[in-house]
Amino acid sequence: MEDTKKALESLFDEMLGNIKYFKKKSYHSLFESLYEGHKELFASIARMCEEAKEEDKEGLIAELASVIPEYAYLKMQEVPKRKKEMFSVDYNMAMAVYIIPLLTYSRDPECERIADRMVELWNKKQITSMKLGRSSFEDIAGGFRKGFCYITTAVCESQNKPDDCYELMILRHYRDSYLMQTEEGKRIVEEYYEIAPRIVLAIGMQNDSSRIYEGIYRDYLTPCIHFAESGKNEECKKLYMDMVRHLQTKYLS
Repeated sequence: MEDTKKALESLFDEMLGNIKYFKKKSYHSLFESLYEGHKELFASIARMCEEAKEEDKEGLIAELASVIPEYAYLKMQEVPKRKKEMFSVDYNMAMAVYIIPLLTYSRDPECERIADRMVELWNKKQITSMKLGRSSFEDIAGGFRKGFCYITTAVCESQNKPDDCYELMILRHYRDSYLMQTEEGKRIVEEYYEIAPRIVLAIGMQNDSSRIYEGIYRDYLTPCIHFAESGKNEECKKLYMDMVRHLQTKYLS
């Protein structure tokens, strides 16, 4: 058990170092490589739970699930106060895009239970000021494929609007008919693909994410829609990029 606990603590440290590779071009291949490298750890955890007596299983799952939250909590206590916000983003991102998806990737029921319990303990212990949700590799990888309207999609989803709502249709048309027609526009879209999913994940971890999305809709998306409707393409581009830079600085700096 002690070796397994040490391996889980090392896994957390390793995933913190991989946050900088959470990008469209590298995430898929890196995740597959990480899973292969740690597959035996997850398999041994599953065997440990399967072989435990039924009356001991729940306690074992709780013990294994608590390792990383306890370790991360102690590490966070050593972080200077002025840096806690920055570390909070990295800690939650490491859990959301690597550790929880790695644990659940094999669909093993015991590892799934540990992942659920780990998320619960992470939030209960308030390791960071952000909330952690259950995530999967498929959801995150799929997010990178949503394209230029990724932030708009998240805002519209928070308002219970469908994927074919007016706002998304306008901005998708703007992307295809204007941005993608020039090399500069293609570069902007490609750069956006790299950063937008991280921004949305970080906002989703905020306790007031609905309020944040309301502000984005009011201050950025509504004016962008008006610019696109009236053919003011450069103004639309500038405001949308201002939005991305502002959100990147605020939630990922």
